[in-house]
Amino acid sequence: MNLFKKIVYIIEFIGFYLIKLVQANLFIAYDILTPRMITKPAFLNIPVEIKSDFGLLLFSNLLSMTPGSLCVDLSDDKKEMKVHILYHESVEDMQNEIAKIQDRIIRISN
Repeated sequence: MNLFKKIVYIIEFIGFYLIKLVQANLFIAYDILTPRMITKPAFLNIPVEIKSDFGLLLFSNLLSMTPGSLCVDLSDDKKEMKVHILYHESVEDMQNEIAKIQDRIIRISN
């Protein structure tokens, strides 16, 4: 991959992640400040498409640093990750959001 593309992908990923991080923080702050908590905690098994160890490390750390989600376990074959979600909407929506992060990590880690 050409170096210029990789730099663009890294900058794009940082912007994407910072926006998601701010959104998650604002949502958690809103939930804390309202009289009624709207949490719907759940554990989800997320299919993992990332192959590199660096990509898996980055993915699990970024998920855990985002408020409202926590990487709990990675299967032995590294094909599935158990994630705790604080605000569970639907399984499809959560998997799609996490897939967006995975796709961007694959672009910068391969």
